[in-house]
Amino acid sequence: MPWRPDLSAHVIQGHRGARALSPENTIASMRAAIDAGATGIELDVRLTGDGQVVVWHDPTLQADKCLMTEVDYTDARLADLTLDQLRTVDVGNRTLTAYPLQQPAPGERIATLAELFAACADHPELWWTVEIKVDPTDPSEVATRDELVDGTIAAIEAAGVRERSFVHSFDWAVLDRSREVAPHLLRSALAVVGHTFAPGSVWLGSVDYAGFAGDLAAAAYAVGAQALSPHYLSCDAELVTRAHELGLAVLPWTVNGDDDIRAVLAAGADAFVTDDPARALAVFTG
Repeated sequence: MPWRPDLSAHVIQGHRGARALSPENTIASMRAAIDAGATGIELDVRLTGDGQVVVWHDPTLQADKCLMTEVDYTDARLADLTLDQLRTVDVGNRTLTAYPLQQPAPGERIATLAELFAACADHPELWWTVEIKVDPTDPSEVATRDELVDGTIAAIEAAGVRERSFVHSFDWAVLDRSREVAPHLLRSALAVVGHTFAPGSVWLGSVDYAGFAGDLAAAAYAVGAQALSPHYLSCDAELVTRAHELGLAVLPWTVNGDDDIRAVLAAGADAFVTDDPARALAVFTG
């Protein structure tokens, strides 16, 4: 059987840290994931207006997640703000009603990827699944894609986590770039069947959907990925078997319900991303 990344020690990967327990993508959320038993962490990175790689999911600063302490940057794009401007925004104070277990972490600021790695360096066992956020339908994000990919790779290398990281993206052009400049790094292909993986999709980088007859695993293999990361509802035994035949690990997202966790494990997934690592660990070990 072809080689595939061994995630057996990193089955439970906390989504944006531990989004169910602490405000997402903050250092506090990463520490909450560790405390909850996760040995893998998924997070998102974007580029600031002054070229800094920071940990944040949304293209804008949203009022439900951000407390403005000086200038009101509500709805401003991260790509239009400097790191110093972003530092004035408290991203730990507000919690989301969708996650009633979230505990606030007042004073948390948007961190650079380098700062986050440093804050968790006391846990050398952690696996890092670093989602590079690029929307290929947004010309401004396409224009800075290479800069974001290269900056992310530089942070991974500087932190010494290259052997336990995925470069992870829905935009497979990110994976193309990563393979070009850092072929030694592992790459993970995110996909939504019928949306990003669909006829005429602009999300597939160098891959032409028409050449794969709906074979998602083969398409991910063709773009040079070592892992396939589908939405959990499309993660069945057939897909996992096909991915494993090609040497791909399978890492579905975002798996929260007890029955859904059991289903992806029964299908043979190598690991999964979840908002609540503590709950997932209880299901996994139970």
